[in-house]
Amino acid sequence: MIALVSSANNDTHQLSPEPSAYVPNEYALVFFDEFATSGLNTANWRHRYNEGHRYGAGLASHTSVEQPGDGYLYLITRYENEQLLTGMIRSQQQFQYGYFEARIRFQQLQGHHGAFWLQSETYGQMVGNPGQSGAEIDIIEFFGNGRIPTDAKQNVYYDPYLSSDERAVGEQQPGDEFEVFYRDNNAGAELSEDFHVFGLLWTESEYIFYIDGVETWRTSVGLSHVQEHIVLSLTTSLWENASLDTMLLPDEMVVDYIRVYTHH
Repeated sequence: MIALVSSANNDTHQLSPEPSAYVPNEYALVFFDEFATSGLNTANWRHRYNEGHRYGAGLASHTSVEQPGDGYLYLITRYENEQLLTGMIRSQQQFQYGYFEARIRFQQLQGHHGAFWLQSETYGQMVGNPGQSGAEIDIIEFFGNGRIPTDAKQNVYYDPYLSSDERAVGEQQPGDEFEVFYRDNNAGAELSEDFHVFGLLWTESEYIFYIDGVETWRTSVGLSHVQEHIVLSLTTSLWENASLDTMLLPDEMVVDYIRVYTHH
């Protein structure tokens, strides 16, 4: 199979990559980005917020999303002119069901969090009905080295968010489902130290989450039956911002590839 991928800066066609060993049987590649070309591929992605939009404790900045052509996408938290600048992109295309996979090395510092996730356009609009409203499906979120015991999470949110003030004191939206996964059960190894493969199998009946091919969680709670965008982000929220040492910035989340497969 050959897939054609347009580029923001050239018309190079890319051959479909070899699948990882974790792709389920009878699933075929329908979307991928190897981040091989210089410049964000605007056929695949757009910035999720306009330049300067405040998201949490940071400002969206297009300069915090870099694709230099070395095979990686860099999401970077910077501190410039007494402002935190962060980066977030979302896919142009939407998907309903499938196997979603990304290979990522996360940031090091606490006080901001990197994530690979899905969200619908109608998220939270029909309370108590994630099937029609969609969900936020956090395939992985990483909150920085040493944040024991919850330095990484996998979540499903399906009703409106609490206010920023409520979330800042740790209250949780009723009905949230999450699974804590930290240090990869490998003698304290952090997800910032090396690349790991994060996967989600989303079917009509359940979500199954994976890290490096190992199932970490499955649930049918908050099951979405609508199309969703892919989001890659490195952002800082109000509740965590105080622990971010701006003197140590910049810090980055590095994405090697992203791929989507559907059942055939």
